[in-house]
Amino acid sequence: MLLHFFWNLTTFILALSVLITVHEYGHFVAARFLKVKVERFSIGFGPVLWSWRDSHDTEYVISVVLFGGYVKLFNTQKKIASCNEEYNKSFDCKRIWKKSVIVVSGPIFNFLFAIVLYTLVFMIGVPIYKPIIHSVIPNSIVAQSNVPSGVEIKSINNILTRDWDAVRLEILNSIGKEKIVISATPINNTHIQTYIINLSHNWFNKSTNNKDPIITLGILPFNTHVLPILSRIQPDSAAQRAGLKIGDKIISIDDQLIHNWESFITIIKNNPEKTFKIIVERKNKILDFSLTPNKKYLIPSDKVEGVIGVFPKIICIPTKHHTIRQYGLYLAILEACEKTWKLICLTTNTLFKLITGDVGISHLSGPIAIAQGAGASAQSGVIYYLMFLSLISINLGIINLLPFPTLDGGHLFFFMIEKIKGKSISKETQSFGYIIGSIILTLIMCLSIFNDISRLW
Repeated sequence: MLLHFFWNLTTFILALSVLITVHEYGHFVAARFLKVKVERFSIGFGPVLWSWRDSHDTEYVISVVLFGGYVKLFNTQKKIASCNEEYNKSFDCKRIWKKSVIVVSGPIFNFLFAIVLYTLVFMIGVPIYKPIIHSVIPNSIVAQSNVPSGVEIKSINNILTRDWDAVRLEILNSIGKEKIVISATPINNTHIQTYIINLSHNWFNKSTNNKDPIITLGILPFNTHVLPILSRIQPDSAAQRAGLKIGDKIISIDDQLIHNWESFITIIKNNPEKTFKIIVERKNKILDFSLTPNKKYLIPSDKVEGVIGVFPKIICIPTKHHTIRQYGLYLAILEACEKTWKLICLTTNTLFKLITGDVGISHLSGPIAIAQGAGASAQSGVIYYLMFLSLISINLGIINLLPFPTLDGGHLFFFMIEKIKGKSISKETQSFGYIIGSIILTLIMCLSIFNDISRLW
C-alpha cells in the first residue's frame, strides 16, 4: 500500500513538473521574443537547490517544492526604470496585444506539447481495440433499448468510431441530449443495425460509482482480460456459504455496479467481516445474496483483509479484435493534431456542462484522482503515460484560460476591459479581483479533493 502511494506520488510530481515547466516556458519564449526582460524562470517554489544566470540577466532556478513554477517579468510598477532601454523591457509598458500574446503563450505551449506527445505515441504505435460489445449489463440504459452483445459499434450519432476511445468521446459529447443513435454490425457481418438509446434526464449524474460513460450506459467492452465471472469456488469458503456458484456473473455489490474484477476484489479486501448485498446473473436470471468476507491476517504485518474464496474467469482477446495503430511522422502529426483538437473541444464542452448542470460536480476530480491516474498509466507503460500527460496538458491549458483573475484567462480579461475603457484598471480593483478569484479557485479545489476522498471510500 505504501509503495503504491509513493509510486502515484512520484509519477504525479513528475507529470506536474514537466507540464508546468512547459507552460511557463511558453510565457518565457513569448516574453523574450517581444523584448520583455525575464528576471527569473523558476521550476518549483521554496528554498533554491540550483540557480544560474545567463547573459540576459535572467536567473534560472530549481527549488525544493516542485508543485509548480513561475516566470517573473520585469515590471516598472515594482522598480523605477533607470533608462529608456530598461523601460522598453518592462512588461507593463508593452502594448496590450503584446502582453496578451505573452499571457496566452503558456496555454498554447500546453496544447503544442500535447501534439508533440501524441505524435510520439502514434509513431511508436498505440494498441487499439475494436469497439465490440462483450456483454450488456442487465436493466441498464442500453439493455432497455435491446442492444445485443457481440456487435461492433460502427458509429455514434453518425460519427465513425474506430475504437473505444472514439466511442467514449462521442458518448461524452452526447451528455445533455435526449438520445444517442448507435449503428452496429454483428461480427463478420456487414449488415448495419441502428439502435436509438433514449436518455433520461441527468443519466450520467446518476452514476455515482463510475465515471466511464461506456459502462454507465451498460456496455462492457471486449477488452477485459479478467471478468467478474466466477470460474472456481473454494470449499467451505464465504462465497460457497453465501450460495454463489461457478458461472455466476457479479453485477453489483451494495448497489455499486461492478464492471471489472479489480474493483470487486478491492471492495472485498478492504471490508473483512462486513455483510454485503451482492447481485449476480445466473443463467439469464438476476439473483441476490448476502456475502460476508472472511478475515485473513497478512504476514508478517498485523493487517487484515477480506477473502471470499473465488477465482475469476480469464479470457484471451482474439487478435482480430485489436491492432496496433502506427504512423510515419507526417501522418502521426496529423493524427496528433486531430486528437488534441477533439480533446480540447471535449474538455471545453464538459466545463460548459458542469456550469449548466448536465454534468454533476460529483464528477469533478482533483489532485488525488490525477495522482492515481498518473500511477496507473505509468504502470501500464510509456505509451499510456504519454497519453495521460497529453490529456492533463490540454486540461491545464484550458483551465488557465478561464477568466479568473489569478489565472492567465483573468489577465486576458483585464486586458480586454483595459482595451474597451482605454485606460488601465486600478490596482484596488485588480487586487479585489485576485482575492475573489483565489477564493473561488480554493473552493473548487476543496470540492474536487472532497470528491476524490469520497471515491476512495
